[in-house]
Amino acid sequence: MSVTHRSLSVAVESAFGSLSASTGLPDNSGLTYTSIPCERDPIIVYGDPVVSERNDARDGSYGLAPEPDTVWASGSRVRRRTGQVSVRVDLTTIGSAAANYDSNYLGYLLGAGLLTQSHGAQSDVLSAISDVNTFTPTTTSTNYEIGALVGAEINGRAEFSAVTDNDVTGDVTVSPAFSAGFTGTPTMRLMQTWFPGSRTALGSREHSLSFRVDGVGFRSYAYGCVLESISLSLDNGRVMADLTYQAALIQDDHGNAVGPIEPTYNSGAPAFFRGSYVVVSDASPTSLTNATTGDTLGRIALDVEDFTFTITNTLTPMGHSNSLLAMSDMEISDVDVELSLTVSSPNTTINNDFFNRTLRQVLVGLGPIGDGLGGALMIPAAYLTVDPSKYDPSGNDITRQQLTYKASRFGGDVSESGAGNSPVRLALGV
Repeated sequence: MSVTHRSLSVAVESAFGSLSASTGLPDNSGLTYTSIPCERDPIIVYGDPVVSERNDARDGSYGLAPEPDTVWASGSRVRRRTGQVSVRVDLTTIGSAAANYDSNYLGYLLGAGLLTQSHGAQSDVLSAISDVNTFTPTTTSTNYEIGALVGAEINGRAEFSAVTDNDVTGDVTVSPAFSAGFTGTPTMRLMQTWFPGSRTALGSREHSLSFRVDGVGFRSYAYGCVLESISLSLDNGRVMADLTYQAALIQDDHGNAVGPIEPTYNSGAPAFFRGSYVVVSDASPTSLTNATTGDTLGRIALDVEDFTFTITNTLTPMGHSNSLLAMSDMEISDVDVELSLTVSSPNTTINNDFFNRTLRQVLVGLGPIGDGLGGALMIPAAYLTVDPSKYDPSGNDITRQQLTYKASRFGGDVSESGAGNSPVRLALGV
């Protein structure tokens, strides 16, 4: 009897679709799959066949079988399906076990639709602090990559910001500001950051993926998978990521089924929307021009009880006829970002932002913070699509403020390389 226990494993492809040079068909023999600790329900046997319908003339009321859109090998049609692969996983970080996510399933998942950047160090006990936007590292300032996020524990809470300049007479500048408790010689956590291809790398990503579904009596593979969307939401404070991938090809291999594979867990901790802040800048960032010195904006902490955050990639196949995939790659031709915040205590300072077309930096922190812990997400130049002065009294308990932000052009970093001036950032602790 077959039961529905199942697992989902992921591998980074060395080339889009993992095609064999000799046959032109997918070859997974060189791929190393890691079983993901993801939720079970979205794991299914994915995809549907691609067909050309036959609408031939006929002498009666009957139909003709469609023609499968595929190639032939050894005199037979090769099975081909396409579709989406869905993954729901929390953001359990790597802890102290590794220096980055490059060989970790979270790095695999995010890198299929985003670029990534790591600092030159994992942590740094600061030598001195000039103000809430400027500090002197103990290590060299060039270990701090422009555009990438950093964090520190201040008064028992996780606070985060982004590097805007790393060569101010050996200092580092960040924006938005840390709180007034940013004094002394705290430990700075230098996080790994993911971001869409910026103006110098439009449409870029780190890699494509192959997924493998394993269950009792069934096994399926998906090849040429690229991230279409990532959505972050809360499950009683735990941050959950719903990721959707477009697969160029899906095939079954039920004859080699081995049953589900126990997931490989990270040694850190799940990211929670606890012990951290949601911050907007107190002024508008540099946007339609590029800064010659890095932005150093102040902060306004919002009382946020819930949020959702979505990055959506528009994927355009690079079509061709010379392989089973029917494409050479999937180009990321556009990126859309949306952050929705539910503010439990309306903030009057931002009430006119919609009608004044005011831009602000928006940063959502995720606790805890420490060695390989925590995370943050940031829109460095965000505009509102709703009127924040239209309060929400519909809950019959307290009046709330609903905010929805989109990403605008950002030019407040002094460099365009790497994450510099990227329109959105997602970071995890290392």
